[in-house]
Amino acid sequence: MDKETKNEFENLARMIQIGFDETAKKVDVDKRFEQVDKRFDKIEAELTDIKGEIYQMRAEIKQIWNKLEEIEQKLERISQTSKEDVDAIASDVLDLKQRIGFLENQIKEIQKA
Repeated sequence: MDKETKNEFENLARMIQIGFDETAKKVDVDKRFEQVDKRFDKIEAELTDIKGEIYQMRAEIKQIWNKLEEIEQKLERISQTSKEDVDAIASDVLDLKQRIGFLENQIKEIQKA
């Protein structure tokens, strides 16, 4: 092999060696994947926590809606009772007016006699 070819091979060998030296080693790649895996594990744990909080909030919201429905039913019963009371009082007032009218007529007849 001539000297020029030998130099080219040596230059090529040095370039290949530099490429290997600068290329990430398997250990480095594995280390990076471990770091990425840890990040994903952390994110997964956080998402699990968030899911739990969402389920809890939904349960609390459901309780609030149930309580609101209960309050609405109570208000409806109170309103109905009040309306019935007003109707009963109005009926009593009309009855009393009729009695007063009757009594007034009797007093007028007695005064005429």
